[in-house]
Amino acid sequence: MNPSRRALLGGGLAAGALLAIAPRSFGEARQPAWSAGFRNAPAAGYDPGAMRLVAGKAPRGLVGSLYRNGPAQLHYGTANASHWFDGDGMIHRIRLQDGNAVHSGRFVATPKRRAEQAAGKFLAPGFGSLGDPSFSVENPDDVNAANTSVIRIGDELLALWEGGSAYRLDPVTLETRGPKTWRSDLKGMPFLAHPKREPDGRVWNLGQSGRRVGIYRIGADGGLEDFGLVDIGAPAYIHDWTMTERKLIILVQPWLHTREIPPFVDGLEWKPEEGMKVLVIDKDDLTKNRWVQAPPRTFYHTGAAWEDGDAIRLDVAFYKSPVLGSGGGAEWFAGRYNEGAYPVGDLTLMEIPAAGDARLIETGINGDFPQVDPRRHVLNRHLVALVTGEAPGRPAATALTVHDWKTGKTQVHDFGAGHMVEEHLFVPKPGGAGERDSWLVGTALNIREGASEINLFETADVSAGPVATWRADYAWPLGFHGAWSRL
Repeated sequence: MNPSRRALLGGGLAAGALLAIAPRSFGEARQPAWSAGFRNAPAAGYDPGAMRLVAGKAPRGLVGSLYRNGPAQLHYGTANASHWFDGDGMIHRIRLQDGNAVHSGRFVATPKRRAEQAAGKFLAPGFGSLGDPSFSVENPDDVNAANTSVIRIGDELLALWEGGSAYRLDPVTLETRGPKTWRSDLKGMPFLAHPKREPDGRVWNLGQSGRRVGIYRIGADGGLEDFGLVDIGAPAYIHDWTMTERKLIILVQPWLHTREIPPFVDGLEWKPEEGMKVLVIDKDDLTKNRWVQAPPRTFYHTGAAWEDGDAIRLDVAFYKSPVLGSGGGAEWFAGRYNEGAYPVGDLTLMEIPAAGDARLIETGINGDFPQVDPRRHVLNRHLVALVTGEAPGRPAATALTVHDWKTGKTQVHDFGAGHMVEEHLFVPKPGGAGERDSWLVGTALNIREGASEINLFETADVSAGPVATWRADYAWPLGFHGAWSRL
């Protein structure tokens, strides 16, 4: 594989109930209590601070760090961000050990972050932001928000966006070390926010520009093993993808970048008449691939894929039409919520046969942020966890759901309208091997308490509720994705 950096970058930049409790304000505007999830974090971040165990008991063997990433600068004075996807990223670390939880957080010190902090206003264009015409943009990392996801590879913690470089951070202090350059000729190459890790530690990821997609193969030690290019046939928006033991699977949704206009999202056009096309690529030889047709759907997140005989199966949260398009989330920052304005995702099993079109098995479980056991990633398995439910008058989920594809049974714990629930990750138990030999760990905003929490569940008994809950003395902004590290 011998691509050129210019070839990939040449296609343009890829960017990746109203509770009346303790109203707050941004400037002169009064805000509902749920808007605590969209306030700015302190510019200096959060120094390590103990969270209180407010329910249950931490089980033995639970040791590690939950890292989270999300936009944490959504206001400058009375000006609000234009899109949720464009706020500056903050990495949170919740360290769990000896029954204690300690939270810390730091903004990723990107050029965008430094420039806007110095000016005291929004400057950079982005996924849904026009930006200031005077702001100079020479490469994707000039507008990199580093705000979407996080992964630890080898000794490095990486903050991820989708239109530019990963950013290196110290995994303990969260200090920014600078952009990650995988190879000298790949400097500034896009690196998507959803890399995939095999059980042996090897990591794969994509980087997109237009119809050209770069494929990274990274060793467990963090060294780049290989890089190649494929043509996906159309400039479709790609946020996530998936893989099996032998195949890479790129879902080419009919949400296409047809116009070079700012902001990026306004150049996307929904073309359901073209359906979804699925590109299945051989991991050992990127020139060996085949196309599969599927019904028109859009999505942000897959769970994982596995091979079952000659067929490929994968779980994904599909939408019938695009969600979080132009202006996505902007009204939330002003404390408003437009009921019914956003489509809901449907947990779906996609079956890709050895020949013929793909088949969709829809569950009717409305939610997103699907996660699977990392020990079974790319391998045959049954469980998928996702956040579900909604409360009238405000954004975000209310429940955690685990679905079993083999039995068809579903477990749900609904926190209720007083919580805004975020992605939960599988954490394997020491010595365990099965999918149920694990915990689910994730964060939520307790609206009534005005504080962020971390909750731990037994995967085998989610309906029983958390086995332990820790609460901070404050609320930090809601985010997107996280990663668990035993270190």
